[in-house]
Amino acid sequence: DDEAEADVVVVNTCCFIGDAKEESINTLLQMGELKDSGQVKALIAAGCLAQRYREEIQKEIPQVDAIIGTTALEEILAGQKQNHYEDINAAPVTETNRVVTTGGHFAYLKIAEGCDKHCTYCIIPKVRGNYRSVPKESLLKEATELADKGVRELILVAQETTLYGMDLYGKKELPRLLHELAQIPGIYWIRILYCYPEEIT
Repeated sequence: DDEAEADVVVVNTCCFIGDAKEESINTLLQMGELKDSGQVKALIAAGCLAQRYREEIQKEIPQVDAIIGTTALEEILAGQKQNHYEDINAAPVTETNRVVTTGGHFAYLKIAEGCDKHCTYCIIPKVRGNYRSVPKESLLKEATELADKGVRELILVAQETTLYGMDLYGKKELPRLLHELAQIPGIYWIRILYCYPEEIT
């Protein structure tokens, strides 16, 4: 609960809107001061802002030891400055052991990554890549494992949930996915975030 007691600080940044960008930069600067004072041994910048402004962060905030892009999942070795950027259009990582940090009774289930809409006000396609659905089999397996651990509510997330399946199956598969998730014993609620009304069938 207190970053001043941490050996390593990871700042998960955002650059979607101006306020989020400003908060991310201010937090990196504040954590940089903790590193300068010796309270923190390593400072890592992760997330969207780190992906988009990695060169600026390296130049302007030298206290940052490593920058992890939006699709990189790597371990930072002690004492070495390493940056990790993967192709932002890489397939979503699915075979991982989930650590549920939401209290146990609900969990987020990421069904897709990226967006193809390229709205003029939105930076998401540039930092998250094109739309990539997670295969349905992987989602059903993960949801079953979550239910077995006591999760009762699933919150489906993506930058755009209503286009789920278009890239993999050639049609909108969100309705079918919902029906199949609803059959999992122990799952009682399913919430869907980030829908585009014009895409709902």
